[in-house]
Amino acid sequence: MHLLLSLFPCDRPSTPAQVDSVIHAYWPDPQQEPILFNIVKHCMVHGPCGPAFPYAPCIKNGKCSKGFPKPYQQHTLMTTEGYPTYACPPDGQSYNVGKFAADNRWIVPYNPYFLLRYIVSVHNHLDLIFHMQVQCPHKCGMCHVFGSCEIHH
Repeated sequence: MHLLLSLFPCDRPSTPAQVDSVIHAYWPDPQQEPILFNIVKHCMVHGPCGPAFPYAPCIKNGKCSKGFPKPYQQHTLMTTEGYPTYACPPDGQSYNVGKFAADNRWIVPYNPYFLLRYIVSVHNHLDLIFHMQVQCPHKCGMCHVFGSCEIHH
């Protein structure tokens, strides 16, 4: 899912602290925020791409067209173009995503609230649908499940 929010100028984050309060571009602590950590690990890691993976779909003219890996950045910086350079600290944290060790430079910027609110809801909804389809009394495999198994193709 991609989400683009347009904010009135008076509501836009205009300081690094305001940006940091709504956007993260680094690994969450797996001990303190295990659910968020797993969502980031499965949904918000770019790559692998680059010299070790030259045939990745994002590679254009030998470079990642999305700018990954991002440079380490200790603090968020506000740019004159209106796009912040997000904090991407060199904190030594790296986790395996498949056969790829991803540090903060590979994390796609995210909003923790939206990830927890919508990704967890979608996951729970899909689990519910799967469970309800397995329990379908018609055993037809063609049911749409919206609280019961009554709507057929």
